[in-house]
Amino acid sequence: MASDDHPWPAPLADAPVTAVVTVPGSKSLTNRALLLAAIADGPSTVTGALRARDTVLMGKALGSLGVRIDGLTDGDDAPIHVAPSTLTGPAHVDCGLAGTVMRFVPPVALADGDIRFDGDPRARVRPMGGVIEALEALGVEIDDDGRRTLPFTVKGSGAVRGGEVELDASASSQFVSALLLSAARFDDGVLIRHRGRPVPSMPHIDMSVELLREHGVTVDVDATDPTNATWRVAPGPLRALDRAVEPDLSNAAPFLAAAVVTGGSVTIPGWPTRTTQAGDA
Repeated sequence: MASDDHPWPAPLADAPVTAVVTVPGSKSLTNRALLLAAIADGPSTVTGALRARDTVLMGKALGSLGVRIDGLTDGDDAPIHVAPSTLTGPAHVDCGLAGTVMRFVPPVALADGDIRFDGDPRARVRPMGGVIEALEALGVEIDDDGRRTLPFTVKGSGAVRGGEVELDASASSQFVSALLLSAARFDDGVLIRHRGRPVPSMPHIDMSVELLREHGVTVDVDATDPTNATWRVAPGPLRALDRAVEPDLSNAAPFLAAAVVTGGSVTIPGWPTRTTQAGDA
């Protein structure tokens, strides 16, 4: 470990760096892909998925609600097979520290029964009020003792009314994506109105919208004014589809930088020609 007395000896390239580097799949895309596959209208296969604690927790969360997920803990190159089923409780969801689990899974309140959410001690200080209050406005009963953080229990009834909701998503773009990803399964879909400071990480909301459209969901967006943006999701089925997860482009940056600073050449296989990942920039 580096310190003032023992500095870390940074590696020095004595020649141009030339390499082909395969980077793992995008975590953001993997967890969105798993959730959408779990509520689609038929079985599907996800390839190129990232194997990490957050993605395993997402798979286990969905599995605890009755979704069959095979291959998640197999080798990195193994396909993941997802077979949707009627979502049922009671269930306990371990969120770990994964924001995508603690925020994306509660709106899947289409499960009939209590779903308890908790996570690591540090997860209990992460903001959840935007998601909890929005779900309550859409007709979902949630018991959080007024904390607006983990732990809390979603009282699933097998359906979500949906409709129009206003929220402040300036704390996290995940508040918006959380509602978008499940909204097509709500009885009335959803109309989300953001009111507040500009939403951070808008490309991640664009990612959610793009994936939904690929599943055949109608999504209308007006984000011209980032302090007064709206998203509308029409109710309807999510078409099942097989998905290949893109490599995580942000993880590719250090390797590309090594080529730039040494006058070398680094190739990242599988770089998409079109993507919503912010790392593409």
